[in-house]
Amino acid sequence: MGRFQVYRLKSGDTLALDVQADLLRDLPSRMMAPLYAAEDMSWSILQLNPRFLINGRLYALATQRMAAVQTREIGDAVADLSPRSDEITAALDFLFRGF
Repeated sequence: MGRFQVYRLKSGDTLALDVQADLLRDLPSRMMAPLYAAEDMSWSILQLNPRFLINGRLYALATQRMAAVQTREIGDAVADLSPRSDEITAALDFLFRGF
């Protein structure tokens, strides 16, 4: 598992982005932020909820809903968002620092 990789969670059809530092890969959980179909988000703040095209579908990152997920609940990787790591890190900074 790696930071900025998108995984399908085993419990359902939810996609989640791994935002945890790879240095902490031996922990039994990973900090993950869910991705929702952009059209299903009733509201979003672009800086907090960046959008990504994954397998032909537009998703919004629900940064404010991130949570620890046990590694045994994380399924297969479906996308690599590391080229957009600056945008993802900015969303995390916005959540915690407000800018």
